[in-house]
Amino acid sequence: MIRNYIKIAFRILKRNKIYVALNLLGLGFAIACCIMAYLNYSYRYSFDNNHSNTQHVHRVNSIKIVNKNNQNWGVVPLPVAEAIHAADDKNQQTARLASSGAVISYKGNSFNEQLHFADKSLFDLFSFPIKYGNLNSFNAADAIVLSEQTADKYFPNTTPVGKTITVILSDSIVKEFIIAAVLQKIPDNSSIQFDLVTSFSNLYTAGIARQSNWGALKMVSTFVALNENYDVKQFQKNLVQYVGVHNRNHNNWNVSGFYLQQFNDIAFSSDVDMPNYVHGSQLAANPRGVLVILPAIMSFLILLITCFNFTNISIAFASNRLKEIGIRKVMGGVRTQLIYQFLTENIILCLLSSVLAILFVVTLLPSFNQLTGLSLLFDFNNGSGLFFFLCLMPLVTAFFSGIYPSFYISSFKPISILKGKTTFGSTNRFTRVLLIAQFSLSCFAMVVGIILIQNTSYQKNVDFGYAINELAVVELKTAKDYTLLSNEIRSNPAINGIAGTKHQIGDNSYSAVAKTNNNEVQAQVLHIGGEEYLKTMGVQLLQGRHFYNNKSDEDVSVMVNQTFVKQLNIQEPIGARVNIDSINYTITGVVNDFKEFGLHGLVPPCVLRLANAEHYSFLVIRADEKKLPALSKYIQTVWQKINPNYAFNMFLQTELIEKEVRLNAGFKAIAFFLAIVILLLSLSGLFALISLNIDRRSKEIGIRKVLGASLLQILAAINREIIRIVLISFVVGSALGFLFTNKFIFQVIYKYHPDSDPYAYMITLAVITFSLAAIIGYKVYKAANANPMYSLRTE
Repeated sequence: MIRNYIKIAFRILKRNKIYVALNLLGLGFAIACCIMAYLNYSYRYSFDNNHSNTQHVHRVNSIKIVNKNNQNWGVVPLPVAEAIHAADDKNQQTARLASSGAVISYKGNSFNEQLHFADKSLFDLFSFPIKYGNLNSFNAADAIVLSEQTADKYFPNTTPVGKTITVILSDSIVKEFIIAAVLQKIPDNSSIQFDLVTSFSNLYTAGIARQSNWGALKMVSTFVALNENYDVKQFQKNLVQYVGVHNRNHNNWNVSGFYLQQFNDIAFSSDVDMPNYVHGSQLAANPRGVLVILPAIMSFLILLITCFNFTNISIAFASNRLKEIGIRKVMGGVRTQLIYQFLTENIILCLLSSVLAILFVVTLLPSFNQLTGLSLLFDFNNGSGLFFFLCLMPLVTAFFSGIYPSFYISSFKPISILKGKTTFGSTNRFTRVLLIAQFSLSCFAMVVGIILIQNTSYQKNVDFGYAINELAVVELKTAKDYTLLSNEIRSNPAINGIAGTKHQIGDNSYSAVAKTNNNEVQAQVLHIGGEEYLKTMGVQLLQGRHFYNNKSDEDVSVMVNQTFVKQLNIQEPIGARVNIDSINYTITGVVNDFKEFGLHGLVPPCVLRLANAEHYSFLVIRADEKKLPALSKYIQTVWQKINPNYAFNMFLQTELIEKEVRLNAGFKAIAFFLAIVILLLSLSGLFALISLNIDRRSKEIGIRKVLGASLLQILAAINREIIRIVLISFVVGSALGFLFTNKFIFQVIYKYHPDSDPYAYMITLAVITFSLAAIIGYKVYKAANANPMYSLRTE
């Protein structure tokens, strides 16, 4: 019986090539999107699976007090690990991890690298397979371990174990390390990543931290592996004793407690989009929120539209199979056999679509990885999940898209069919609902896509409150670098301004509570280089005066922005007193608002303090936007001349909002892609539906033509219902698009956005109308111009 079902199914599919081709392409693409979404989800869900036996490993976290509220932080003070180990080293094992920027000097060139400091016990707690060498000498002061990528970078095509590498830890500490081992490549979806790692004791040698000193605020990642029967709650209670000693030494970094977080949960709390986000983690983040939800939603919508197509076309297509259904029932066929037959056809079609989907995935996956920076693999060796997903996907799709048509079509009585009394059009109540839902989603996707494109254009031209496109920033190693570099390049005619600063707008301000009279506000504080810095940045002075370059202004004066004045309701800001970190300052000037948080956060209240030139961390250069690339090469040449032992780090100010730009581009691309795909799928389904409808009503068209009906009259009579459905869908989809963009995207994601206008809705209506007119016009014109003799003759 099954063999007959399959044989008949292939005959039916072979006879209806257009119907099969449209469904194959639509289902194949939809299933491919679902596979990509599954691979993306699996990649993030399997974070840290490279480590085995970590069920008893925990990270010690801090509960930091921020604005009188508790925040979970993934670091603890350095002495905590030593205190835990000293209290009980029999029931637990601790391991610390810290990192710092370092410079590798190799063959006369300098390279910036991230150097990690770890206890050797870290390699006992976690799985880091060794490719070359061993860890026997890891605790030696001159031993270092490289990642496979770093080893290939500095020692290509050779085994680097036993060779030396020069690491510049600070101005006065240059150290030769001997390579003890090379780690195998750590998977990208792993929280702990290394380029270079050395013994934790070198953290003290480099002067980055002082051992067992509660007064030095050095925060590190601390892991503890408890014995299987050890009481976790009791361990956490024991941590309370360290709260007081820490808070007595650090008024500005108070904690309310410490707690344990199971290692396997760390990757699922590292995404700022998630409600259980842990701040301050030094480990690699696993962005699970938007980057998992958006592809999943997009894939689901595409699959949903495709299933709607499949259902509607199946019902319309069945009008050509009424006699087959009637004869099979007269010959003894029961309804369940017909249902099995239709479901078999659906399953075969979905299986063929899955094969096509795999080809799509293999073709598109490299481009997807390059776009997202992930390392997704279509590999059955990574587990059975992918295999089961591929088997389940076509079966589920076939069942849900084909179950209703199978029951509906098989329900007709053979006598009515053979007498010609049973006919059904292209739509019934159920299919009308599906069509409205389908085209509503199409209109919704188009409206959202067009509005996000408008938003991207708006954000390209928005005023940031300073000359963001004309600025380049050089990172300084020491304060003397500012003096040397600025003196060398100041005479360059392409440079319109040079200034030094400790904090750079949009980069590294810090938060503090500012109080004045009975009001207080959480403000962003920046230590800047005075009048020269503000003029170079393009920030305008609105009231008062600039800083004087003397010690008195550095200690007692501040400048504030407009938002600060507004939120604290200061009527006369110049001369007003403000308290920050228990110190009173006098406001000497008010500057215009600048977008410290970019376009995804409202302008915060800002306090500007005068930085001491000895603390400058950045040199800011202003020049015409087109001249910045050439200036970068020139400044790099000067840097290597005056400071050959340090790598050159320079970035454009626009790079600080690169994440926002990429996010905007990503949202726009996804929305535009979704709109086009859903529209094409809907139109392809509509094309098949109208084609089957016109074929079914060919005699009616012939009679109307013989009786003198015009082409427009035939168009109106044949497709009146389709046009009504599409117009209803436009209203529903546009309303949903308006609510989604104005009440969610522009309220939650983009604080600055263009005002609503009717263009997105007008363009959507125009595209839908034109597409519908083209499809209907072509099919009806073709049918109306055919010789009515062929449609009116009887067999």
